[in-house]
Amino acid sequence: MHTPQKLGIKVFYYELSKKITTGLLLLIAAFVLLSFKSFLISKITLLLPAGVAAATVSYFTFGLFIISFLFIAGGILISWFYYIGCTFTLDEHSFNIRRGIFNKKETFIPYRQIEDIDIEQSFFHRIMGVSRLVILTAGDDNDKEDETEGIFEIIDSHVAEQMRKDILQKTHIQTVKVSQISPQEGMK
Repeated sequence: MHTPQKLGIKVFYYELSKKITTGLLLLIAAFVLLSFKSFLISKITLLLPAGVAAATVSYFTFGLFIISFLFIAGGILISWFYYIGCTFTLDEHSFNIRRGIFNKKETFIPYRQIEDIDIEQSFFHRIMGVSRLVILTAGDDNDKEDETEGIFEIIDSHVAEQMRKDILQKTHIQTVKVSQISPQEGMK
């Protein structure tokens, strides 16, 4: 598997859901303002002339629409850059991570240094089908986990499981599963 792999399309959807929330809320607010436009104009005419009140509400509503679309478009763009900006490769001797669009950063983690791979999921991660993957290496300080180079904050759960399986196979680390053995089976 020498070709660069993506984190999974669910990463894009997860990031998109986080990034466009503000834009969607502003868009809803603009539609609410639009539906109450005549009511707002009637209340503002108590302070301002009717023409000025109508123009003020119209410009404010239009501005809110523009701002919401800018937030949504920006969220889509940032989410896409996040999605395409991180790839990984499993080569013969190391696990390689490439991050960034404009400022590229490459990290090579030799298989001999990998001690464990943790996959974590919050409730929202499970709903979206994504996970957090942490590759623990020899010399990592567990207290400073956020500084570890082998962290994928968001990765598709299926990609994470496959990555874990492939890396553990290359590192020759055995996964130990504990099972309960009854006393009668242990004596046989």
